[in-house]
Amino acid sequence: MTKNTIYIILAISLWACGPDATKDASQNTEEKPVVEDAAAPINKSDTIQIIATGANMSEMKFDIKAIRVPANKEITVELKNESTDATMPHNIVFIQKGTANDVGQGGLRHKENSYVNPEDKNVIAHSPLAQIDETVYFTFTTPAIGDYEFICSYPGHWGFMKGKFITR
Repeated sequence: MTKNTIYIILAISLWACGPDATKDASQNTEEKPVVEDAAAPINKSDTIQIIATGANMSEMKFDIKAIRVPANKEITVELKNESTDATMPHNIVFIQKGTANDVGQGGLRHKENSYVNPEDKNVIAHSPLAQIDETVYFTFTTPAIGDYEFICSYPGHWGFMKGKFITR
């Protein structure tokens, strides 16, 4: 490599990193929630926007697969139901990792509580049911650092509608 080539590579590397690359990471004291693998953005008010879609059981899904948020932070979840079948109400339930089947089965007798057992210790927080073209909101404080999950606990949905919920 020539000396000019090395200078060009160095200049491009510094330019790509941008002016903030040299800042001390500890200066950023407020971590914001991050939605991964999704088109749904986190807005300035720490609201996580999630869309439930699908015309039938095989198509139903959340538009995101993972949510990463700071631990012990108050966040608001906005759940919009864009499903096209009247038999497709949805909720979102944040749960302990590995408990989706137990939470789903346990919620079957709790229609009045959006199909969530109010005494289930595996449930961290949950939304009300969102009917078609309805958007629901709820606010909660995220749990301690760890790996969790989220599901739709409407009967039969938790096997398909799920994702990772990570706090750091």
